[in-house]
Amino acid sequence: MADIFAHFGAKLENVSVGCCGMAGTYGHEVKNHANSLAIYALSWQQAMQRLPRNRCLVTGYSCRSQVKRIEGSGVRHPLQALLEIIG
Repeated sequence: MADIFAHFGAKLENVSVGCCGMAGTYGHEVKNHANSLAIYALSWQQAMQRLPRNRCLVTGYSCRSQVKRIEGSGVRHPLQALLEIIG
């Protein structure tokens, strides 16, 4: 993916994060709610609070949903950012 963005003059920085805690419907189930939040807190929470949200790109729908649910604002799919770049 970085090669595609580089072709259009944009540089990507990969940030290593683990599971976001959503995993499809897992995080939406009442019985899993606390565990879902705890999993998110292991790595995603630090990254989302450290990085400018408008610069974060996330490929997975479940993880984008989890970020929006917990942080209150969403992140974009890489294709949305690419469309913005190429106009």
